[in-house]
Amino acid sequence: MKKKQSIKKNYGQYLPLYNLGQLKSSITPFFGGDIKTDHHHYLLEPTTENDLYANHMSRNIIFTIDDEMYFLNGNTYLQQNDELQVEYDLLYQRVVRSNTLFSIESLSFIPLHDNLELLEVTIKNTSNKNLTLDVITAIPIYARSADNIRDHRHVTSLLNKVEINEQTVLVKPTLSFDERGHHLNHEAYTVSAYSPTTKVNRIITSLEDFIDGGSFNFPKGIYRKDFEPKPGYEVIGAIGFEPFILKPEETATFNISMGIFNQNEDALHIINKYKTKKSVEEAFKHMRNYFEAESSKLSISMVNKDVELLLRWVRFQPVLRRIFGNSYLPHHDYGRGGRGWRDLWQDLLSLILINDESVETLLFNNFQGIRIDGSNATIIGDKPGEFLADRNKIVRVWSDHGAWPLLTTLSYIHSTGHIEFLFKQQTYFHDQFTHYTNKTRDIETSEHILRVHNKPYLGTILEHLLLQNIVAHFNTGKFGFVRLENADWNDGLDMAKNNGETIAFTHFYASNLMKMAEVIEKINRPVRLFKSLYDLIFETIDLKTFFDNVSDFKDTTVEVDATKLSYQLVELYKKRIDHINENAWIKDTHLQSYITDSNVFLDTADTMNLTGQAMALLNETLTMSQAKSVADTTKKLLFNKDNGGYHLNSNYHKIMMDMGRAFGFSYNHKENGAVFSHMAIMYVYGLYNYNLVQLGNEGYKSLIMRAIHPDAHTVLGIPEYFTDKGVGKYLYLTGSASWLLKLLQEQVFGITFYYGKLTLNPKLVREDFINHRASIQTFIHGKLIKITYINLKNLDYGAYKIDKVLYQGQPINIEHTKIEGDIEVYLDEL
Repeated sequence: MKKKQSIKKNYGQYLPLYNLGQLKSSITPFFGGDIKTDHHHYLLEPTTENDLYANHMSRNIIFTIDDEMYFLNGNTYLQQNDELQVEYDLLYQRVVRSNTLFSIESLSFIPLHDNLELLEVTIKNTSNKNLTLDVITAIPIYARSADNIRDHRHVTSLLNKVEINEQTVLVKPTLSFDERGHHLNHEAYTVSAYSPTTKVNRIITSLEDFIDGGSFNFPKGIYRKDFEPKPGYEVIGAIGFEPFILKPEETATFNISMGIFNQNEDALHIINKYKTKKSVEEAFKHMRNYFEAESSKLSISMVNKDVELLLRWVRFQPVLRRIFGNSYLPHHDYGRGGRGWRDLWQDLLSLILINDESVETLLFNNFQGIRIDGSNATIIGDKPGEFLADRNKIVRVWSDHGAWPLLTTLSYIHSTGHIEFLFKQQTYFHDQFTHYTNKTRDIETSEHILRVHNKPYLGTILEHLLLQNIVAHFNTGKFGFVRLENADWNDGLDMAKNNGETIAFTHFYASNLMKMAEVIEKINRPVRLFKSLYDLIFETIDLKTFFDNVSDFKDTTVEVDATKLSYQLVELYKKRIDHINENAWIKDTHLQSYITDSNVFLDTADTMNLTGQAMALLNETLTMSQAKSVADTTKKLLFNKDNGGYHLNSNYHKIMMDMGRAFGFSYNHKENGAVFSHMAIMYVYGLYNYNLVQLGNEGYKSLIMRAIHPDAHTVLGIPEYFTDKGVGKYLYLTGSASWLLKLLQEQVFGITFYYGKLTLNPKLVREDFINHRASIQTFIHGKLIKITYINLKNLDYGAYKIDKVLYQGQPINIEHTKIEGDIEVYLDEL
């Protein structure tokens, strides 16, 4: 299922490309974007949002036709009226640029296993006369760390060593040179070009020679053949071909590759695999088959074809997030790669849905990042389960971090029935930080594993979960809510460290205590805990004493009766909910979300933050009447259907230095009141928890319909947020994708598991059905199953029930029958 569109203007559209190796890139219909393996190895110059409109330092080919220059990227005065057609799919870009003289069709993708991006370009003479062509690639080779974009930019060019081998420019800098230290470089950066139509007659490697006193728009050196490779200069892959004549309706094809190879790879051998059109076609087919198979692991048919296409891409967004982290797409231009603690757990939600075989291992490894004081490591290594001490000896605590692991773990346990996972034993992260990172100590170990008597201390997964949630539960401020610390889910609330409180996540932690009580009651076996945690749970010590005890950890473990432990957790939950009901409501209409560093509740009767409402509904800490009141008020204060749905907060019309940087942003942008997909979808999930289906349906449909709207410029999938103009920003890499998939499977299609037992409780509305059918293909007990709901009477939610379930045409009872293949679920009147 492809997306095709005619491009009239450059709105900064781009597509991510990646493979199963290390290569990842971004590419626009104008061939902007970059190619890299990680933060320190970029083939093309690193790209930010504004660079999407400046394509000089990216992919390009110059076609001189009858003495006039034309560019592949269209950036000449002659090409401003070119027609541009773009086709996107998993995972490639096809562009057709045409005018009265010629058309150029290009295909861009990355082979599944080799670290090079392929660009196949075919030019066709669409005029009625012969055209004389001179063709040369024009691809500047950056070949260094992103740090060097302005730090030692010139000095690092002095490291460049250039080789020409057949039709390939190979750059291998002598050193990796930056403030980390100077090391021998082991990577080679390549640009190659081949054509069956004509032969290479010149290769220019010096950017200075290529420009030759001109400019990127009018390079003057591109026809000269007397330039020799020079070390110590900025490099370009300018591979020129013998001039040739292209008759009307004739075509000429050029295969260009751009790669990054380490010293253990035979770069030229890999490059030569892709010289011919046939080899490119085979690589393309292989890549397409792989991604098509992956997309089938969770596919949804509902509403219309546009929605189906969007959801097909949403399925891949969690994967893209794991590949690209927070650093490797144009809007995501911060950090040095990798993901954050919250990302680890939320991205697993989608892996659980698609029955990924690595889920249990990844989930288990993630628990290695928890400290014995209930905080967690914030620097995540490249390997699963690898956590690092903070390099700058500066660390932050996000108050929500302890809440997410239980949600993900329970999703896994309910999906698989594997409750014994809770009793697997895992280590704890150990570095210089103690007292919820507010104090430090000297440590001698570099392995970052907590030890007692020189042996790693091992606690059960259940102990890790209890630790995080109990510490957060007791880590309260003046008003009795969980301390905001350096921020919660909203990273922009980062200036209320002293007195800030997050009422929103107080709901989450309270709910988690109840969920753990239920799990412990179900397992009905003694639980072992280290002594200080036991004392904190049963309130025989306070949090300060707990932190003092574990700062020099020497605890023994104690056995706790499951019933006793469960009862205590329920009591703590009840006290917290009572406190919320007494202190967090605004005129019984909606909930406070935050307390500022000035000890002031953030909201009034006329203002609202979505997070507080979302966390209450999501965690089911409200009564039904309370939920309806919150839903009605939230729609009144924050809903904007045309702009994508629910805004993150009201406009406070002021900078609030006692809350965070978010309120320095212009309103309706990013964390200050934008329609923020992640929180909006969690809020909608909460609406469905209370069967407020019409409101929930309107909420998520507004978001996806805005993403589909041409004026959103989101290309594919859902963005992180929409601006005041309804334009999607921070494309592809949003945790909201996992939540949208979770919402659709568990709430809209009603496919849920309770300790491995399947139930069906659809909440589809009339408009969700296409020709009376709505279907989802997903994993049920390890098998890929298609479930089709059939609504022959065109009934709306609330007017139907499940009448019968058919497998191979025969009625079955899903409570007593193991589902082995696709099923049809017929709906009929109540």
